[in-house]
Amino acid sequence: MTGRNMSNQYRLYSHPNGYFYHRVKVPADIRHLYGKQIEQRSLRTRDYRDALRRLPAVIVEVDRAFALFRARYADEMVAGNRDSLHGVLRPPRKDIKRAADLPKLSVISDECFKAIGRVKKWSAKTEVARRTHIKQVIEICGDKPLNRYTQSDIRLLKETLFSIPPQSHGKSEFKGLPKAQIAAEARKQDMQGLSVESVRQVLTAANIVFGWARAEYDIGLQNIVQPMIPRPSVGGSRNSKRQGFTSSELQKLFRSPVFVGVESEAAWFRPGKVHMQHTGRFWVPLLALYAGARLMEAVQLLQQDVGHEHDVWYVDINRDDEEQTGKRVKNDSSIRRIPVHPTLINLGFLDFVGSVPAGQRLFPDIEIGPATQRHRQASKMFNKLLSVAGIKGPKKVWHSLRHSFEQACRDSGVDSAIMDQLQGHVQKGMRGVYGEGYGLPALSSAIQSIRYKSVDLSHIQPFANRR
Repeated sequence: MTGRNMSNQYRLYSHPNGYFYHRVKVPADIRHLYGKQIEQRSLRTRDYRDALRRLPAVIVEVDRAFALFRARYADEMVAGNRDSLHGVLRPPRKDIKRAADLPKLSVISDECFKAIGRVKKWSAKTEVARRTHIKQVIEICGDKPLNRYTQSDIRLLKETLFSIPPQSHGKSEFKGLPKAQIAAEARKQDMQGLSVESVRQVLTAANIVFGWARAEYDIGLQNIVQPMIPRPSVGGSRNSKRQGFTSSELQKLFRSPVFVGVESEAAWFRPGKVHMQHTGRFWVPLLALYAGARLMEAVQLLQQDVGHEHDVWYVDINRDDEEQTGKRVKNDSSIRRIPVHPTLINLGFLDFVGSVPAGQRLFPDIEIGPATQRHRQASKMFNKLLSVAGIKGPKKVWHSLRHSFEQACRDSGVDSAIMDQLQGHVQKGMRGVYGEGYGLPALSSAIQSIRYKSVDLSHIQPFANRR
């Protein structure tokens, strides 16, 4: 039943991760305003009978949401249909005077992010980032009624951002200066400004606000931000700023004290005779290398997230009982099951999991921070691990292990669709539309084929249930 629609039950869908979902196309009459083609909600169960019991209530909830949305945007829908049938018959917009200004950017952005955050289920980190970007807009362009901004304002915003050096707030020569003055000083000194991607993020936040306000406040509001968003630079995606580890770097990493022996748990960065096979510092990097797990996906794992089905042991990346566990995932595609690689089994990973009490975190030695900084301690830990191993460079980060995993998949002939599913990437093309995925046996065959030909871990002692 995995990864397909349940033909005998309307709207019931079985995801490749094993969970059942309510899934339905958004009605055609509201689709252009709704913002997505498919409405999908987790039923939070892998049991078919339980899913059938939960489904009717969710159908009612979703249909009610469609009806409320249709009623709320009735005027826009009528206007859109009339324009598409008869052409735009309104007089020029300049002849129409608004009765009053719209609220200021600070007010509308607050409303916007609260509303969209609930619908999109933004993480606290995402919402904080969006609000920070709007603060930059306000500092550079002022806090005005939304309809009072002009393209000149957005042009000034772009020019200023492209002139401000990265991390300028931490540089002593810029302390206390407004951003416009920082940009001017940086231009005089011919300093490098923010990257295209950083500028895109700020303008994207403003674009979200303008688009939302157009629907919520004034359908005639012109979104002056959207055409001004810079195009991504060639090869300028976030991933292009990161590199996979070379074979020699991987060998250095897995010969560092954590994998050979440390002085003590507190002094884990100095060599010694204390084993660390009971800690996240030992297992989390290995889970990235042999399972393609993201940093916090591995750090937040619970004992019950390692399971067995169809003779396959797997790691279950999920956000089950999110309110109680605090688990987060990047998106729905991140929810997946990854078969355990034979190398991890040989190193005693399953024995380690068996030593952890039920319901407990696998890696409590790595602290999970508050919602906006969950990864902080984990990132510090891994950066320290790289430093101890003598691996340097701004492009050598945690994500480099996922790059190495992806390259190993390619080198081992793993199908690209399976590779995407293992890494929790959004599925491409029609596969993404219909959500088709691979079952555990196929994924297990792929995982077992993955080899790092120049990486020798024979020096690492397997886990033994002792401290």
